[in-house]
Amino acid sequence: MKLLLIGIGRWGKNHLKTLTKLVDELYVVDSDSSQLKTCREFSIPEDRLSSDYHDFLDRIDGVDVVTPADNHLAICRECFDRGKDVFVEKPIALTSQEAKEMIALAKKKGVILQVGHVYRYHPASSKIKSLIGEGRLGKVQYGYGHFMGFKRPRTDVGVTQTDAIHYFDLFNYLLGGPPRAVTAVVQNYLDFPLDDTSVSVLDYHGKMVFIEAGYMPPEKRRDIAIVGDRASLYCDFQKNSLLFYENRHERQGGKCVALEGEVKNIPIEPEEPLTTELKAFLDSIRNRSKPVADGQAGFEALKIVEACYRSSQSGKRVEMKWGKNDVRGKELK
Repeated sequence: MKLLLIGIGRWGKNHLKTLTKLVDELYVVDSDSSQLKTCREFSIPEDRLSSDYHDFLDRIDGVDVVTPADNHLAICRECFDRGKDVFVEKPIALTSQEAKEMIALAKKKGVILQVGHVYRYHPASSKIKSLIGEGRLGKVQYGYGHFMGFKRPRTDVGVTQTDAIHYFDLFNYLLGGPPRAVTAVVQNYLDFPLDDTSVSVLDYHGKMVFIEAGYMPPEKRRDIAIVGDRASLYCDFQKNSLLFYENRHERQGGKCVALEGEVKNIPIEPEEPLTTELKAFLDSIRNRSKPVADGQAGFEALKIVEACYRSSQSGKRVEMKWGKNDVRGKELK
């Protein structure tokens, strides 16, 4: 397998470290040639390094794009035209219209398009999806997620489009499809052009999901909870911890009683999600199989981001308008 990695910035370096263990030949490109010094510690030959990705497009089987969102479409378009399968980091594109164009191009050329929604590949996520599918929680009522912590803002997209989007996609995956409406407040407290604080409520056909993201909170949180009428789940992704609470409310003699049940630890395999995600991309190239996080997943998550911005600007709930070809899975009831 020969793969081209485009972009070795902050997150791209993690891709670099992972891919050196997964592929036979890795080619690396960054427009800032000084970044390529990082490749020396991985013993990547000089003739596989460049500041121009066009140098290698004829030599490789697939492309891993880890660049700012505003050039995803242009890079992917050229890769698709050369018949190359592409993994592109989230957000899939700068706008949902660009995402639709990318999906259409990939389909036309018969190539694979996988989007870097890494939480779908976290070992806890498949456990959670199975527990929901088995009815272990009963009827799912609502959920919440926090993706926040003190860090430097990105310069291409705001916190809603880079951090909150992780959980937009994850809850789409766990609940079987995108929401029917969004209500959000997005703020720019740092006085830069892009948002740094985001609070949103997604309506999954009566199942309400609250998501908070931000660059300023002193504590780092990467957690979600899902509450059902029979039991609940709490997952701390940082600690690789998944807890199953047998708590429920019950009516007794006209009163509502809170019954605390047993708390069980659900074992989680110590797998690195990025490794699992990139292995899945390589498997899709070999087997011509559809990725778990495909272009449609990227499009749906980005549509939610855009709805958050519209809701915050208008101060109103935004009903999602999905075309007949826009929504995967079963309609939630």
